[in-house]
Amino acid sequence: MKKLIAFVVVLSLMLSVFAGGSQEETTVQESPVQAAIKEASTLGWDDLLAKAKAEIGGNELVVYGTTSRVQEKTFTEKTGIKIKTEQPDDTQIYEKMQAEVGNGIYGADVFVTTDSFNLVNLAFANGWAENYIPATYSDKIAEGDKNPLVALYYGRLFIYNNGGEMSNYIKNIWQVTEPEFKGIEMKSPLLEKCSMNFLITLTSPAWQEKLAKAYKSYYGKEWVSDGTYTNISYEWIHKFIQNCSFINKDSTIAKDLAAGAKGSSGFFVFSKFRSVDYSKLSVAALEGVEGFGGMLYPIYSVVAANAKYPYAACLYINYLLSDDGFMNIFGKDMGAYSANTSIAISEKAKSVGDQDLAFWLDKCVLEDSAYISSVYAQAYTKIASWCAGK
Repeated sequence: MKKLIAFVVVLSLMLSVFAGGSQEETTVQESPVQAAIKEASTLGWDDLLAKAKAEIGGNELVVYGTTSRVQEKTFTEKTGIKIKTEQPDDTQIYEKMQAEVGNGIYGADVFVTTDSFNLVNLAFANGWAENYIPATYSDKIAEGDKNPLVALYYGRLFIYNNGGEMSNYIKNIWQVTEPEFKGIEMKSPLLEKCSMNFLITLTSPAWQEKLAKAYKSYYGKEWVSDGTYTNISYEWIHKFIQNCSFINKDSTIAKDLAAGAKGSSGFFVFSKFRSVDYSKLSVAALEGVEGFGGMLYPIYSVVAANAKYPYAACLYINYLLSDDGFMNIFGKDMGAYSANTSIAISEKAKSVGDQDLAFWLDKCVLEDSAYISSVYAQAYTKIASWCAGK
């Protein structure tokens, strides 16, 4: 991770140098992949399917995805197009883009990934990936989710064991910074970029204001800096991290809480309810919590800039945003929300109290890629040192 961050810093310096250099106009020729995406963006499903099948024949579409869900095979059942998947983590996937696309080596056709910061500042800035927006769903996707294209959102939420009798245990987000919550389980932000992006987003002026409001409600007084922290957000972040017990997997946190004592708590992906007995687990945001109830992080889907099968890649992304594709790959369980706003959550999700995307957008922190890019180096260094010091 340190190597990747260093690369981003060097890249930024290089770009600033080049920006001040020659102003000669250059003509950028459209690549075959860009031309295919341009055409695919005008096609409906049937025409795109015909193009994709003619292009790929009996070969495999290669998908790199940071989620295991991309291994699901219904795309092949629907289209007849075989897929091969790999699951690098959210650091490795950008390293693979650099090593493969950056050196003209074909590796994948589609990237399904998290982390808006590296997607924009590495993949797009270096021409390793291309954006595609399906014509069929363009009017059903929010403008802010189009570039880069968001396929869906996952929710990482504050959840606790209610012991079969407790409710409204977490009423205010400042509670999780108090000694009572020492040991709250979370996947380390050093291992998961989206969690780091969540914490950095919290330092924005908008979230400082919301945290200040929650602070006054909880403590009965205004927050006043004593010089220890740059702003109120850093106080919340530091104290929360100090309380955290870092666990490597969300599924482990879910199991720990399901089998844990009353009042045990965690911050993990809601969809992991599917693998445990969740009868004694409560989601704080569904009961009402001042401040915020968790984070929403986007799963992006883009085309590799040197894709061998760009029409098939676009078809796959089209499938992710369809009702069938979302439900088959991501939406069967709770905690996943399509960027296609016409798709509601599943009946199984509703049965545990899950809500549609609009509800969670109001209750959770949504990573702000523009703000993150503007403060990344400084904020990352501070927060990472707190995480590493545990």
